[in-house]
Amino acid sequence: MKFYLLLITLCLPFSKNLHAQHTLQRKGLTFGLGAGAGHLFLKTGNKSLSQFSTTLPNIKIGYMLNKRSEILLILPGANYTYLTKQRGFEGFVLCYQTWIKPKWWILAGGGVTFDAPAFYTVSDPKTAGFYTGLPALSLASGYEFYQRKHMAMDLQYRFFYGHATIENNINRHGISNMVILGINWY
Repeated sequence: MKFYLLLITLCLPFSKNLHAQHTLQRKGLTFGLGAGAGHLFLKTGNKSLSQFSTTLPNIKIGYMLNKRSEILLILPGANYTYLTKQRGFEGFVLCYQTWIKPKWWILAGGGVTFDAPAFYTVSDPKTAGFYTGLPALSLASGYEFYQRKHMAMDLQYRFFYGHATIENNINRHGISNMVILGINWY
């Protein structure tokens, strides 16, 4: 709850721009970063894990096809604790994003899931326990509450589903639901 109050407080200074005339120029290469929190559910074999989770960094790299549509690669997912170790259940997902309204967008895509130790905990990559699998699916919707000529800040909801095969051919399925504060450059 504290996270959501902080998020609202951070967004209030930009609320005066909610009804401003649309002046954002989207074209060419794009880049976005985001941070957020939500819920992660993991099922590994016959064991389940359900916990509050964060997502950082949440990266988007894309190319505008026209003023309202974009092809991009996103890195969605969630951080979690497993056997006292920090890990990430994430993906490399190729997506299509379109703007339904000048400030409201939706996104959908698929790709590869990966389950790996958090990058800041890896001392020896050979023993890190990095796992991959198919599919990775992501759906998202966002609202750009602040826009400038080549930059926008948005508040977004992102759903992510992934499947990875871990040691001993055990399947790990995960679902994350995240609320993310993002900043994007066009």
